[in-house]
Amino acid sequence: MRMIECLWMRARARPGGAQPMKFKRPKMVDLADRVPGGHYLPVVFREFLEKRLGLHALNVAHEHIDDDWEAGSKENFFHLACRYLNLRYDLSGLDHIPQEGPCVIVSNHPHGMSDGLMFGDVVVQRRPDIKIVVNEFLQCVRGMRPYEITVDVYGGEAAKRANMAGMREMLLWLKKGHCLLVFPSGSAATYSLRDGRVVDDPWQQNIASLILKTGATVVPMHISGRTGIFFQVLSVISRSLRVNFLPREILRDGRMRHDIRLGSPISPAIMNGMGSDQLTAYMRLRSMLLRYNEPQSKTGEQHSDSPQRVMQPIAPQESEQALRKEIAALPPESLCYVSETSPLRIYTAVAGQIPHMMREIGVQRERTFRCVGEGTGLASDLDEWDEYYTHLIMWDEEAGRIAGAYRIGLTDEILKKRGPQGIYNSHFFRMSDRFLQSISMGLELGRAFITPEYQRQAASLDTLWMGIGRFLNKNPRYKYLYGTVSISPNYSRASRALIHSYLKQRCMHPELSREISAYTPPQNLELLSEDARLLPSALPDIRVLSGMVSELEEGRGIPVLLKQYLRLGGCMVSFGIDEDFGGTLDCFVLVNLANTPERARRRYRGREYMDAALNDSLSTSSDS
Repeated sequence: MRMIECLWMRARARPGGAQPMKFKRPKMVDLADRVPGGHYLPVVFREFLEKRLGLHALNVAHEHIDDDWEAGSKENFFHLACRYLNLRYDLSGLDHIPQEGPCVIVSNHPHGMSDGLMFGDVVVQRRPDIKIVVNEFLQCVRGMRPYEITVDVYGGEAAKRANMAGMREMLLWLKKGHCLLVFPSGSAATYSLRDGRVVDDPWQQNIASLILKTGATVVPMHISGRTGIFFQVLSVISRSLRVNFLPREILRDGRMRHDIRLGSPISPAIMNGMGSDQLTAYMRLRSMLLRYNEPQSKTGEQHSDSPQRVMQPIAPQESEQALRKEIAALPPESLCYVSETSPLRIYTAVAGQIPHMMREIGVQRERTFRCVGEGTGLASDLDEWDEYYTHLIMWDEEAGRIAGAYRIGLTDEILKKRGPQGIYNSHFFRMSDRFLQSISMGLELGRAFITPEYQRQAASLDTLWMGIGRFLNKNPRYKYLYGTVSISPNYSRASRALIHSYLKQRCMHPELSREISAYTPPQNLELLSEDARLLPSALPDIRVLSGMVSELEEGRGIPVLLKQYLRLGGCMVSFGIDEDFGGTLDCFVLVNLANTPERARRRYRGREYMDAALNDSLSTSSDS
């Protein structure tokens, strides 16, 4: 009673006396109709509460909209509502919405009523044939009625039965080739103790079922922000009670500018084979990934804060005559592999044997890496390790030029002659004695490149690995392959965070990952916890991961070399940032050759080698 008396006194004390506000039309929301016995409350008190709850702002805005329409305005309801409620936003990706055909646009739901108004205002710029799925509270908004399909997200079994009518309406709307706007969470985001932040409620799978039935294209959308602390406290106390305070949040939303992003479409072909549970997780992840691509000044990524590098002109290439002369002078055992379908050959040599070729390798490395936003920035990419590492060269015999190369470190010999510091990756990763012992019978692979002219040839990478397989045949004591795969800064922050989080969650070595750490670990390059939990459902394997990255990067999936290592049974042991190489994300991968699938071993090491290995195994078993 004391609280009501205080509110009553504050209402009477307002400037201008206690005269009620005059509306030419019935209010959009009248507190007298929404509160039991509301008609018996003093008018001044009702108006005071309507202002406090944000209902007055809605009523005034709708009165202005009706006035505009009465005066002949042709502007749509959503645009006028955003104007009079001061809902402002920055928009990107509008052209991702297809202009015809069945389409479902799915969005997170950070605020409440203002999300629906901005959602409609955005999409109607691209398509006039929209319906937006809203909860029962918005039935009172007269201007939205031509656009809305109503559902009850707070009711019980009766509400579920009533919602079936809404589902049928959505199904029919999509089958007619129209556009549907949906908040799959059904209600405004809520504070999560588990995540320590405001997160979307679980997304409902019935929307995914609807999409799969109709073959609609899906466009993910993300709206920035969250509701206020007061609303979040109410959400903890009572989710049904908070509905009455949704209008109040619109006043708060009108005091800030929002960021709205639309992502590239998810076509029916991409969804082929997905169940409703996987598609739900996939859509939510795609929507949430849009928030990671903020301007670099906001991300805090280390490479984005580095000073702009000065790139030296790339050194001139070596003459074809000099390169052919060095190749011809190599001993016969240097030839590892000759392709049967192309002029490509694989040779191995050390720097002292090929001075001209080494200078050419440095030039082609730098040229190739710069094409993807990496590179040293120097005229030629050569370093001290090149002097004693073995170089595997892919040579085009017809064109007389390098098509690609790999650098191979014989770890046991390097440790014996030069110690741990002789290993290239020891300068980027802190390795324990146990880890060094584990990789001592391994080959360190690195500085791999395929020149731009050969990257479109599918056989190029395959040919390089044919050479590595034959090198292993000649050096059977080596049981491991290890090295880093670079994720270029040319990938968006969303893609880098997605790849990084997926590999950490799904591909890490459970023991050895504790024995190695990067000197410069990645910062701010992981998915938020609520997004990372979606990975097992949304991305069941590396193929689907690469497909999602391809959607984010307009056709470019995860690096082919990363896919190659994973196909060979590789696992991750650490991650680091190489600031001297353009800020690349380095994924340290280890391949235990015993775990490589037999099909891959047979392909890269040759059928003859595998048959001989099998015969040796059978002979050993027979002797024992």
